[in-house]
Amino acid sequence: MPGSEDERSAANIYASLSSYVMTASLGVIAAQAALATFVLDKRDHLTGFYACMVLGLIASVVSIVLGGKGVAGIASAGFKGTWTLKPKHDYFNLQALFCLLGMILLLLSLFSGTPKPENPGPAEMKRLNDSVVKLQADLDNLRTQYAKLSADMKSSSCPKQGHK
Repeated sequence: MPGSEDERSAANIYASLSSYVMTASLGVIAAQAALATFVLDKRDHLTGFYACMVLGLIASVVSIVLGGKGVAGIASAGFKGTWTLKPKHDYFNLQALFCLLGMILLLLSLFSGTPKPENPGPAEMKRLNDSVVKLQADLDNLRTQYAKLSADMKSSSCPKQGHK
C-alpha cells in the first residue's frame, strides 16, 4: 500500500500537469490576440472568425477554471490528510479537452474570412500613374513610327517580297 508521501508526490504531479495545461490555454489566448491583429487587417467577412475566436476564448478560460477546480479538489483532500488523484469530478480530463477545443478553434479561425483586396497607398498610386503615362507616351511614339513606316512603304517602289 502506497505511503502518504507517495500519494502526496503523485498529487503534486497531477497539479503540475494541470498547471502546464493552464499555461497552454493562456498561450492559446495570446495566440488569438496576435492572430486577431493580423486577420482584422487582412481579411473581410469575419463572422466565422469572430465565432471561432469567442468560442476558443471561452473554451480556454473554461479549461483554466476546470484545472483550478481539479487542483483545489486534490488540495482539499490533502488538507484533510487523504491525498487522492481522483477528486469527486474528473476536472483534469475536461480541462485537457477544453484546452484542445480552444486550440482547434484557433486553427479554424485561421481559415475564416476572405482576403481583402489590396489598396495601394499614395506613393504606389503615383508610381502606377507615372508608369501609365510613360506607357501611353511610348504607345503614341510607336503609332507615329508605324504611320511613318507605313507611308514610306506605300510611297516606295520596292518589289513585294515573295513574288518572282
